[in-house]
Amino acid sequence: MKRLLIFEKSQCSLLTMLLLTYLIPCLGFGSLIPENGVPSGLFPEIKGWRKPENIRVYTPETLYEYINGAAELYLSYEFQELQVAEYLNEDSASVVVEIYRHKTPTHAFGIYSQERPIGADFLNIGAQGYMVAPIFNFVTANYYVKIYCYDVDTNRQEVLQTFAKKVAENLGGKRPLPRILACFPSKGKKQNSEKFVAKNFLGYGFLHSGFTAEYSDSNMTFTLFIIEGTDLKDCKEMLSQYMEFTKSFRKEIKEGHYTLLDPNYGEIALFWKGRYIWGVLRLTDTDLRTKYLELIKRHLQEQRLIK
Repeated sequence: MKRLLIFEKSQCSLLTMLLLTYLIPCLGFGSLIPENGVPSGLFPEIKGWRKPENIRVYTPETLYEYINGAAELYLSYEFQELQVAEYLNEDSASVVVEIYRHKTPTHAFGIYSQERPIGADFLNIGAQGYMVAPIFNFVTANYYVKIYCYDVDTNRQEVLQTFAKKVAENLGGKRPLPRILACFPSKGKKQNSEKFVAKNFLGYGFLHSGFTAEYSDSNMTFTLFIIEGTDLKDCKEMLSQYMEFTKSFRKEIKEGHYTLLDPNYGEIALFWKGRYIWGVLRLTDTDLRTKYLELIKRHLQEQRLIK
């Protein structure tokens, strides 16, 4: 571990203090920050555990040094900063807390959804959390939090839940999941299958991002998706490029229903209205496709996202 020399304030010149303030975060490794040196406040006091004396901070430029193999994925979800702290108790057990801050709650949910196992033990902490001891992960607002316990021989689940609850409270308590998730119909939906893909939705650069959920109905499994554009023009451009890619040319592109023959996904039914495009993947039953397209439309209207 690289080590930094921390000087007493009384012994530092103004120039030294400026260097410590502005240059340390720019070093090519996670900066080791004294607890009282940065206005963090993300890590709570927890009874029976010594609060960390140091917090390690990673930026988009240095994240790869902490999670080298996964850094690119996190960066694609508008990662802003990671703070890592380790708590110890008198038995030398430790709990490591990682707090990832992303640009928006949607991006935080997105990276969480990419790592969330469908069959985990889900708990009502933050917007949503799950435990697979010795790990507890949860998302709240624009934070994705991971908690690991080491050498905790008894009550691991209790320890993890205690830490998760305290950290979640410190980050603002319970926050809702992204509003658009409520637009996926509940009928047939596989619980906790919702995901957000931040870039290259369906593998296509012209579909910049989208939400998905997995379904099973009438002995068929399929995927529903919702794409949120910035405005009408953005949606029209995405749809135009998609139609060009699938060679589904029309004289006029306007709001309404479309069926495209995608070389990678087969026949896709979708609908465009306002700044939203939604559709169905891997479902050949036309009546069932129409049913789910209408259900999404109704939920978008109920959420006042479209008229």
